[in-house]
Amino acid sequence: MEIIRLNSSYIDELIELWSQSFILPYEQVSTWVNEKNIRNCIGAIENGKLVSALSINALEGYIRNELFSFSGIGGVATFPEKRGKKHVHYLLKEAIRISKDERKIFSSLYPFSFEFYRNFGWELGGFKKRYKIKTSLIPRYQEMEKVKRIPVSEWKIIKPIYEKYAKSFSGAIKRSDERWESIIFRTKNLTYLYIYEDQKIEGYLLYNVEKTNINKIIVREMICLNNSAYKGFLSLFSRQAMNIEEVEITTPLNDILPFILPNPSVECNIEPTFMIRIVDVEKALSKIKYNVKDKISIKVKDEYAEWNNGIWEIEIDDEVKVLKKEDSDYDLSLSINTLSQIISGILSPKTAYELGLIEIKDIPILKKMENLFPEHPTFCWDYF
Repeated sequence: MEIIRLNSSYIDELIELWSQSFILPYEQVSTWVNEKNIRNCIGAIENGKLVSALSINALEGYIRNELFSFSGIGGVATFPEKRGKKHVHYLLKEAIRISKDERKIFSSLYPFSFEFYRNFGWELGGFKKRYKIKTSLIPRYQEMEKVKRIPVSEWKIIKPIYEKYAKSFSGAIKRSDERWESIIFRTKNLTYLYIYEDQKIEGYLLYNVEKTNINKIIVREMICLNNSAYKGFLSLFSRQAMNIEEVEITTPLNDILPFILPNPSVECNIEPTFMIRIVDVEKALSKIKYNVKDKISIKVKDEYAEWNNGIWEIEIDDEVKVLKKEDSDYDLSLSINTLSQIISGILSPKTAYELGLIEIKDIPILKKMENLFPEHPTFCWDYF
């Protein structure tokens, strides 16, 4: 078995692999793969045949309001008869190496199994709230007057709204026009785009109507820069109560819907979403914007990226200095998984310590870590 970068000669085999693994029509999967994007894929080859593959997507994403380079891992699949032979194990190890060579600082993915990817250094990066609300129970707010529908083809006017909001969430992806178009036009039937405009655009709503046993609105994205925009879009749902029974909305964990509705007793599930991993500890620690001046030494354990192993001294003064120390004393020790969560902001150092995920020399170190890495909201709207 060998791991190679795929080329156009493997297009048919890759389509067959993904079609069988993800239980999708061959014709649908064939629209995903072409001579250009197959070069983003690596595969395990046995006797000249593709048996397992994944894609490595070059992305940019936000961590604590700063833009970082990301690799988005997707399309992880193995033919059923070849599973259990550690093909994905070797592919993921190679994907981490390639990400480092291509100067990616973080990596993210959507897992089929959190337990599986945790073994390779990825860790839970975010949650989402999924609301299901009866449209008949949503009030009609006066803010509806500033909501208007626009043609889906005019989607470019909402780009600044997404960027302004998304950059405040660790894990959110900065979108290229190509990515925007795939999101907007992914489902063309019964797709609607609305904006909230009060002198300037302050929110947008993209949704589909799903006709099953009930008529339901599926909100694909609803981004509001203020409460007025939120109320305006809720009113839009309310006014469709005669022919739409339910609306399903997916939001970040810090969403404020229960504080807007007169009756907050609605169905709400909290679900884990993406996983995140630091690819390059030195660059990640160097580029973070710290709010305090301090100095700390952290011992990092990373089984699949040896360049991250060791003791990292961080000194924050007028500038940030990150040095790797040999056989030096250190203040605390943790895995790459835990460091990835702390840096992104989903897990506080205090909680990590209480969970037994950090070893510290003394308790004041914990307070120092809390000051350096306070909790931060995480979310990602994009799949890859």
